[in-house]
Amino acid sequence: MSSSLIEILEANSKAQVKAFLDVPYSLYQGQANWRPPLRFERKEQLSQKKNPIAAGLDRQLFIAKRGEDVVGRIAAFINPDHRALYNDDAGHFGYFDCEENSETGQALLAAAMSFLKSKGAVKMIGPASHSTNEESGLLIDGFDTPPVLMMPYGRPDYPKMFDDFGLEKAIDLLAFDADLHAGYPRPKMTQAMVKYAKTNPSITFRSMDMSRFREEVDMAMDIFNDAWSENWGYIPFTPEQINHMAAEMKPLIHADGFRVGLIDGEPAAFIWMIPNLNEAIRDLDGKLFPFGWAKLIKRLKITGVKTARIPLMGIKKKYQSQRAGLAVIASLCEDVFETGRKRGYTHCELSWVLETNKSMRKICEQASAVPYKTYRMYVKDI
Repeated sequence: MSSSLIEILEANSKAQVKAFLDVPYSLYQGQANWRPPLRFERKEQLSQKKNPIAAGLDRQLFIAKRGEDVVGRIAAFINPDHRALYNDDAGHFGYFDCEENSETGQALLAAAMSFLKSKGAVKMIGPASHSTNEESGLLIDGFDTPPVLMMPYGRPDYPKMFDDFGLEKAIDLLAFDADLHAGYPRPKMTQAMVKYAKTNPSITFRSMDMSRFREEVDMAMDIFNDAWSENWGYIPFTPEQINHMAAEMKPLIHADGFRVGLIDGEPAAFIWMIPNLNEAIRDLDGKLFPFGWAKLIKRLKITGVKTARIPLMGIKKKYQSQRAGLAVIASLCEDVFETGRKRGYTHCELSWVLETNKSMRKICEQASAVPYKTYRMYVKDI
């Protein structure tokens, strides 16, 4: 497949896969808000042998070449878990990065569409790295600040490439920013909920028990799978995926940043705050050797980072409309923000939240967090 000077190649060999992985590092080098993720982590995330989310996909990687230069990439894949759950014959695409040239973008999207169509897909959805349980959405608003850990980077010219290709909005994903030293006193409703939680003997709170780490993760994911089950694009985490995520995230977890709310002794909700690793690795070009390790450890353990992210939180559906449930969530947010302040964090991103998730948006707003980035999921009939 080719388009004038652009050649689209399937990336199947070891060298081509490496070129695929290297694309964003060369494309975005020097851009003020680009935060190069750790290369070894990106390699493992892409691997269908090491990443259980990627393992079951029928997937094709593509790279775009202009002469000898690799100037773009995209992945197309069929996710059997999505098809089994939604019965919609959909295909997906992700890992979209390309030079500032609309022709290149169109050629990459066309290659992905052609692959998906050959697999019987009747529509293409994306961008997402394998599923909505990994990096999802195209940045369409909020280009003036860098992405936090596990959120995608994007350029302002990308949305027009998608629009010109005929992709249409499926849904928006919102990222909220909380200034941990602002917004006080809280709104009266928030204060009332926190007070109710403190005075209600049926409501209790605790931090993660690190001696039972794996059991604690399982408990949190049971809550998450229940809480998010009716959300757009949701695919439940499998036991294998939970194992993988737990192993990856354990180095970033501190017990007081993982809080659980219980109602009548039953775990009803949880919230998880992690340091924003992107801040600590901002100038390492994704490399830990030869000196990256020392810089990373110093920044995480000694000088600290100033920003954090809440990537996961949830409350069981049966409590979502109850006063006790709302009080638990409000208190969890306030507790974890206090933890963040003690650790020196000044800001925390709560992400992502579906634009249609009115209850979660309300929770963010009551915590004085404001939407500051928008990521869009697209769809196109093929």
